[in-house]
Amino acid sequence: MEDAQQAMMEMQEVQQNLQQVVQQSQETENELNGVRKALNELEEKDEGQVYRAVGDLMVARDRDSLQEELSEKKEDLQVRLKSLEKKEDKLREKLQETQEKITQGMQG
Repeated sequence: MEDAQQAMMEMQEVQQNLQQVVQQSQETENELNGVRKALNELEEKDEGQVYRAVGDLMVARDRDSLQEELSEKKEDLQVRLKSLEKKEDKLREKLQETQEKITQGMQG
């Protein structure tokens, strides 16, 4: 009985962790999409002044440095997303293992 209770608690913890990781993945994906759109705009319109939002202000920026900054941010976000995906896969495996333990505990 204690083992089943422990397994249930473990399963709940894994589910909570999984929800957090999924939420972080979605937020990272949204941010990555925004960076991609900004980079596309910079590439399509290669003339005129560019601005960067800093708090409530829009500050004029050098196009090349902004493009480089956004490219670096894009790379960082891609690495973070990949890491979160791996974490999510591991948590899903752990969740499945825990569910199997519970099922076996109920049958046994």
